Amino acid sequence: CMIGEDLDFLSFKKLQHIEKKMNLGSRKIRSKKDKISLERIQSLKGKEQRLKEENANLRRELDRSHKASDVNLDMTKEFNDKLAETDATTQQDLSQTSLNL
Repeated sequence: CMIGEDLDFLSFKKLQHIEKKMNLGSRKIRSKKDKISLERIQSLKGKEQRLKEENANLRRELDRSHKASDVNLDMTKEFNDKLAETDATTQQDLSQTSLNL
């Protein structure tokens, strides 16, 4: 394989021929690299889109979870308030019953 050494023995015409082949090879390599780069870009754009959709789904799920948590907290507070009311009423009834005895 020649890498630019021992070119002295080659004719001008042969050097031109080698140069044309190298230029053609270089263009083919560049074209293949460009094609691979474009394929990678398309693949990454697809991945980006899928990740954006997954992120949006996770955000919606998190929002639903937060709303459910808020409802549970409201219900717990309401239950505790009613329990406190009932406890106060029971204590008052017991006090009244004790006084009547």
